[in-house]
Amino acid sequence: MSNLNSNEVSIPPEIIDTFKKTGLGYSWLIKGQAGVGKTTFALSLLHFFKKYEPIYLSTRVAPASIYAQFPFLEGRLQDFNILDATRTYIPPVNQPERMKDHLNNTLRFSSVPDFLKIIYEKVAQYESPVIVIDSWDAIVGQSNDERKNIETLLTEYIRNTNAKLIFIAESDSISLLDFIVDGILTLKDESVAGRTLRTIEINKIRAVERRQKAYAYTLFNNQFQYISLFEKDKQIPITPFEITTDKNDLFSTGNAPLDEIYNGGLRPGTFNLLEVESTVPISSISSIFIGMLCQFIQQGRGAIVHTTDGINSDLIDKKRLFLYLQTDTISRNMRILQTQISDRKEIRPYIRLVDDVSYNDIFFDTYSKLSSISKFQPVFAGISYDSLQFMVDFNKAMRDFENHLKLIRNSNVIELGIINSTSPGQAKASQDLGALTTNLSYIASTHIKVIERHGSIFLYAIKPRSSCLFAMKTNYDKGFPQIELLPVV
Repeated sequence: MSNLNSNEVSIPPEIIDTFKKTGLGYSWLIKGQAGVGKTTFALSLLHFFKKYEPIYLSTRVAPASIYAQFPFLEGRLQDFNILDATRTYIPPVNQPERMKDHLNNTLRFSSVPDFLKIIYEKVAQYESPVIVIDSWDAIVGQSNDERKNIETLLTEYIRNTNAKLIFIAESDSISLLDFIVDGILTLKDESVAGRTLRTIEINKIRAVERRQKAYAYTLFNNQFQYISLFEKDKQIPITPFEITTDKNDLFSTGNAPLDEIYNGGLRPGTFNLLEVESTVPISSISSIFIGMLCQFIQQGRGAIVHTTDGINSDLIDKKRLFLYLQTDTISRNMRILQTQISDRKEIRPYIRLVDDVSYNDIFFDTYSKLSSISKFQPVFAGISYDSLQFMVDFNKAMRDFENHLKLIRNSNVIELGIINSTSPGQAKASQDLGALTTNLSYIASTHIKVIERHGSIFLYAIKPRSSCLFAMKTNYDKGFPQIELLPVV
């Protein structure tokens, strides 16, 4: 799968801002339950901030295993800056010639002040060190007056240097350290439809503006990557759409990563449901729709579109569509079914006027003509079904749709049906809307859902089921929309 920045560590912007403050020491406390990725996050920080000399003091990981577990640190984190802070000596190496190095780098403290001395020496050794202590609780033990004095002394000392100090805690409980560190981050595991959603909360941050409280992240490839927020597409040079090769008897969506979600592609005679939560910007899913549309039209195949807003829908993005494809190709192979709202005669060849009574007849008449033009290749249909919920006679509307579906299954049409659903925390959906979503999902050949969390866009497959969420972003580097998906694990 073509993954979104799959080999890059990425960090939320507020955290980056604290590291940009030169001449100012900063201390972070990282909290969270076991398994949320606290160590992976801290080591990703060591890798990310190249201007800082990384130092890692651990009670968890034997030095020789660091590079095996986190290969992105090899060449970045030096052996002599991996310090074993365990009180009990456990040889982490099999090669006798490396035992001397291990002995030199193993700290068996007789008292906590000895540990502080090592930190002071490392801070003095480098102009800009970043030090991770993993974990602070294991080194200083349970809460007591001595621990409080050490924490106060250490954080104040760091604040007067150019060092960055990262404490990793073993619990979420509040202690004195929460009040004296400069920043607190809490990593959490949440669940969406039985799939993991990871979030990092910025609970406290000094000297830097907090843009938002929480971001989503993934530990894909055993490294921390925060999920960037959705941004509307920037103005970029546009080039003609390049098709994606179909495989076997399946037809590509125009985006290879999405093809994998569909187990290789789409089949003729199928209804494929795309459910979109109401907080998801329509422009964020336009790349899915445009990709399918261009994939078919660019190969001389037919395409039928019906949305509430007709040609002006954000799904179609008509200004760019007429740059991705040639106008005569659009006029020949695409038909937009648009509800007639005036007596004005329509002269655009790619627009066909419809009404609720004649919709099915006009749809399949349009299909027959496009199929004939393309020498009976499959026809793509992108249809928005949001208007069904507003029908006066909802049951009749559903019967009409069932008749439509029967015809789809006995034709050479690949239909993408789009419907909006409510998001968590919003008012409950109307009974009709809930019934509509349930009915469409039941009869659909495939069902993908797109959601928004913490300002980022995700999708997951219900049919066929995907095991995880995927962060979704549209890349325009080639001049046309390409979807990138990053597994959230």
